[in-house]
Amino acid sequence: MARQKQLRFAALQHMPNVIDGTGSPAGWFDHTCGATTPVVVELGCGRGEYTLALARRSPGQMFLGVDRNGARLWNGARTALDAGLTNAFFLRLPIEQLADHVPRGRIAELWIPFPDPLPKRRQSQHRLVSPEFLRQYRALLTRGGSIRLKTDDARLIAFAEHAVRTVGGQLITASDHRPTDHDEEAIQTAYERKYRRQGRTIYERQFVLAPALAAGVAL
Repeated sequence: MARQKQLRFAALQHMPNVIDGTGSPAGWFDHTCGATTPVVVELGCGRGEYTLALARRSPGQMFLGVDRNGARLWNGARTALDAGLTNAFFLRLPIEQLADHVPRGRIAELWIPFPDPLPKRRQSQHRLVSPEFLRQYRALLTRGGSIRLKTDDARLIAFAEHAVRTVGGQLITASDHRPTDHDEEAIQTAYERKYRRQGRTIYERQFVLAPALAAGVAL
């Protein structure tokens, strides 16, 4: 297994749809995604399940999966190449450094599917929906750009809603999927399929971090 990870990590350096944040060239974002085109970003993408599914659904839109784990990232990048998806790219980078690599105002939508809830209080600042992260995302989002969170953790949902209020954001959609709900069109990660089989409720929230353009859902 360790040998396989090493081989995949080495292969990443030569994949045309992978950008290594440790040595990315200046201007890579505009070169890859276009100088003005807003992109859809999946954070903590792992194998890129959302990045790939969304790219298949919207061939005219650019998608970027971000994760620090090269071995997992390899799976999504390899699948995209094999499928001929020219609108799906992957960035190997700690999410804490995202603002150093993505220009301001260029993310149309930010997906955070099933992030690590980091349940201990001392871990709260490292949650991907903490106020610290939300302030970083706000600068990167387009006007009206939104964040979509999906999780099975009710405590993380409560934390996210409070964090959004803290930075002056707004909840615009909310849904709780019960274990008996079936939506064949919905994108589901391996985690979600597992959690649904276990009977867990899946929570989805969509937030904006600037004043919403339309009436939203009160937090």
